[in-house]
Amino acid sequence: MKKWFLIFVLAISFTQCEDVIDVDLNTADSRLVIDARLELMGDGTSRNAVRLTRSSAFFEEVNPVVSDASVQVIVNNGISFPFRFDEQRNLYVNNNLNLQEGANYTLEIVDGNNSYRANQRLISTVPLSNIEQTEVDGFGDFTQITAFFQDPEGLGNYYLFTYDDPNNFQLDVSDDEFIDGNLTPTSFFIEELEPGTDIRLSITGIDSQAFQFFETLIQQTDDSGGGPFDTQPAIVKGNVFNERNPDRFPFGYFRVAQVYELNYVSE
Repeated sequence: MKKWFLIFVLAISFTQCEDVIDVDLNTADSRLVIDARLELMGDGTSRNAVRLTRSSAFFEEVNPVVSDASVQVIVNNGISFPFRFDEQRNLYVNNNLNLQEGANYTLEIVDGNNSYRANQRLISTVPLSNIEQTEVDGFGDFTQITAFFQDPEGLGNYYLFTYDDPNNFQLDVSDDEFIDGNLTPTSFFIEELEPGTDIRLSITGIDSQAFQFFETLIQQTDDSGGGPFDTQPAIVKGNVFNERNPDRFPFGYFRVAQVYELNYVSE
């Protein structure tokens, strides 16, 4: 699908005339964007939420929220847990689904004439500990926030890290290829961090497919300056597929993971 956008009018003073320049942007049809998370928290409770939006046009800054889809999670091909839409948070939520190791979780979404599905098992992880704050010299007003985690022995562990405060959100991933069995730091660099800022760091267990997915998203976000679920310069395929039309796959990811959070107040 093509859209024509009137970008600007150039006034050429030397010739006393105006040229109207139309730029032809090739824009793909809107697709469903899925951010689905079933999370087993450090205290043993579960936090389950699915955010659905639609990919937007080139000049749109906000992806439209999808509030009228049917969303459910089926455990071990048996019990179904429907998710209701929470208008205050623009999320589909379910507070009755308690996550367990070894169980298989199937996400099913019906959006209009399209049906989407994904399967996942719980990926465990390790806690964060011992947050340190360091002022970075020579690179402007940056603060380094570092937490540590103990990687278990044996290769094959993958991690998703997040930094969150009222003014900043950052995301990073790591594997244990070079840190196997070691106490390892994870760091975020925050510009103009005010003392007394409430900070939340988290570590999430992910598998190799999720690692590749988020690593690609982070690289593209760094290049384009957008957010991790904004329209990307290249297609990044997640683990959710369209049952009725495989070529019309959605964007985004479904993950079932153990999550540990750590709170900190900046100095």
